Amino acid sequence: MMHCKKGVLTGKKAVAIILLIVGVMLMFFIISQGIGIYKDSREASDRQGLSSVQCFGFLYTVKGITATDEELQFEFRNELSSTEEVHNLTIMGAGTGAGQSRSSVDVSIPTGSSLAIRAPVRVEDNFTVYPDNCQLYPLRCSLEGKCSYS
Repeated sequence: MMHCKKGVLTGKKAVAIILLIVGVMLMFFIISQGIGIYKDSREASDRQGLSSVQCFGFLYTVKGITATDEELQFEFRNELSSTEEVHNLTIMGAGTGAGQSRSSVDVSIPTGSSLAIRAPVRVEDNFTVYPDNCQLYPLRCSLEGKCSYS
């Protein structure tokens, strides 16, 4: 007959200790992955929020719209109440048959200034324009000259 000494690991105790170690390691892995995901999503949210705040600083108008088959012309005014200088304009034309045409124009328009814009964009009905990649707040204009923020 065998007697077990006190303090010696038996089969059940060894399995329990191994499972405890595996559980602790798994818990650390899950926590470290969760922290990484949280930090990444927080950084992405902060970047998106910062760009949205910057976009609120733009106040602009478009007038004098003329369009040919392959080119769109208009006057872009960065209003005095705007807090941001415009460095880039994105113009997207929409039409029924032609699909969608897009152009990006590098500009330098300080607040309170206007600039005549010529862009190789095909427009049939209306177009949208927005400065410095602020597509959250585009100005939608018809060829008749009516514009509104979308």
